[in-house]
Amino acid sequence: MSNKGQVFLFGSLILIIGVLAGLLWAQWDSQMNRVAPPQAIQITELVTSQDPFFSQEKLETLSDRFLFQQVAERIKPSVVFIEAELELPMRYSQRDEDGDWGGFMHPHVTTMGSGVIISTDGYILTNNHVIDQVDPGSISITLMDKRSLPAAIAGRDPSTDLALLKIEAQNLQPAVIGNSDRVQVGDWVLAVGNPFRLRSTVTAGIVSALSRQVEIIDDALRIESFIQTDAAINRGNSGGALVNTSGELIGINTAIATQSGNYQGYGFAVPSNLALKVGRDLMEFGETRRGTLGVSIVSMSQQMAEELGLTAINGVRIVGLIAEGAAVKAGLKLDDIILQVNGQTVEESNQLQERIALHRPGERVRLRLWREGREFDQEVDLGQPNSLSRSRSWFSRSGSAILEPDQPDVPDVSKPDSPEESDSSRQDSID
Repeated sequence: MSNKGQVFLFGSLILIIGVLAGLLWAQWDSQMNRVAPPQAIQITELVTSQDPFFSQEKLETLSDRFLFQQVAERIKPSVVFIEAELELPMRYSQRDEDGDWGGFMHPHVTTMGSGVIISTDGYILTNNHVIDQVDPGSISITLMDKRSLPAAIAGRDPSTDLALLKIEAQNLQPAVIGNSDRVQVGDWVLAVGNPFRLRSTVTAGIVSALSRQVEIIDDALRIESFIQTDAAINRGNSGGALVNTSGELIGINTAIATQSGNYQGYGFAVPSNLALKVGRDLMEFGETRRGTLGVSIVSMSQQMAEELGLTAINGVRIVGLIAEGAAVKAGLKLDDIILQVNGQTVEESNQLQERIALHRPGERVRLRLWREGREFDQEVDLGQPNSLSRSRSWFSRSGSAILEPDQPDVPDVSKPDSPEESDSSRQDSID
């Protein structure tokens, strides 16, 4: 080959490499710009309510039809439709019907879900699994008025399966966030979302149970204390709103118990008090700030109560303590029974986790404890969650390892919008 040919070939290669580098840089820059940095996020006042939209006396005079119409009209503008592209692992395409051979490719799948507007300037709560592993530059939000806007990820919290998105919009209608501690079994509720791409769908049911732990979140520090409802929830409902008869948000719809992959009578929602705390953390810091006790815990059983001499099967038993953790510093001991947190009773380990997760590191909580036949109050300054995941120094009843409690069977529970069902196994509750 002549010198001119070599020079031309070399120049062509340099040009091609430059073009490819430019394309890769543009794609990377586009994706990075879809993740909103915490310092660029404006802290917004969220709308909360402690007062019912309708008084008890007024509710007794309203027909169900009128009541549901009013609630649906109030909440539907606050629920959005979410779409994003999920990139699957690279594979080699096979020969097609026309005889043409393909090549290496990244198949894309469009995922969908729901979200709830919580501020007038575009903050949206949804489930983490709705936007997990998607291309950050592909997230699109469709409002009730049919506008479609790109969204940035403001923060994610896998331990509660919640995420916060941000769109550039003003004067939106946010949901009024209610107090999930007031929810009772038997309350009427409405679920609002986008199942099977059916936009702004409203279903009705009741709260059928509280504080459900169904082992759907695959995270060592998971918090599961779901509101259970029989309002129909299907694929596409994840991240949508569960509201009470005052039109207040009391939960973020997250999972269903199913053997078919679709609704079979049981849905689960993250309580609004926990969702509100996580949302505020993600707005302010881009991550959650979760206080911890530094304990391994199990729910009390009849056998445990008899062993320890309790007359009632109440509270949560400490079976492990992290060295230098918040509980140890406050003087808590193995086999202490935690009965209350700030005056609120805890009957299950996941209830205790939820109560503690409502507070940030350094905040003080008041525990009601049972120890060797007497009850007393003890204040604890909460610690950092990273001390739990990194520490190798635990004290337990066996003297060497955290005990594995007996666990009951659980139903097949899935996230309505997950490409694959979770296969996480049960483990001790850690807080």
